[in-house]
Amino acid sequence: MILAAGITAAQSTTFKIGGGSPAMQSFTVDSTADFEDFTGTTNAITGTVVFDPSKRTGSGKLTINVANIKTGIDLRDEHMRAEGWLNTAKFPNATFETTRVQFVSGTNYRVTGNLTLKGVTKVITTNATVRFIKESEQTRAARFKGDLVNVKTEFKIRLSDYNVQIPAQAKGKVGEVVTIKLSVFGTTA
Repeated sequence: MILAAGITAAQSTTFKIGGGSPAMQSFTVDSTADFEDFTGTTNAITGTVVFDPSKRTGSGKLTINVANIKTGIDLRDEHMRAEGWLNTAKFPNATFETTRVQFVSGTNYRVTGNLTLKGVTKVITTNATVRFIKESEQTRAARFKGDLVNVKTEFKIRLSDYNVQIPAQAKGKVGEVVTIKLSVFGTTA
């Protein structure tokens, strides 16, 4: 109901990502390997999403602070930030900037953009859900200010495509391919 009511009144609007509670933003990387599985998370995501729910068009740019990823083991986090891995001293952030957003159906979109990680940029295409939510008593009770947009996506990347090399001692403990999950809320206020 909230979504349908908002579509009729909306137009192309810029939504700020990262201005509210860190709980509004979620970035996870899931690694599955022969000897160890782990999930790294961060809420340090900023950027903007421009969305027009009536025309079903949009664009956006997000910045993820990968130096802030936590896996639950401090030593593993330290290794991930090292030069051979993510090299967060030189490349503290990953970015994703859309180049094409195509409406599929309902709240489903096909998004293409440039993902930059560790100084390497690759084009990726993924499915995403995009929900527009008009400001209401319900959104204010949830401590949101202004109209909202929620974007969720999940996709896989091969670490070696981004010059992330798994050293011999970590083989079988880190997946060559990891799953990225992203959920962000943007607000107009």
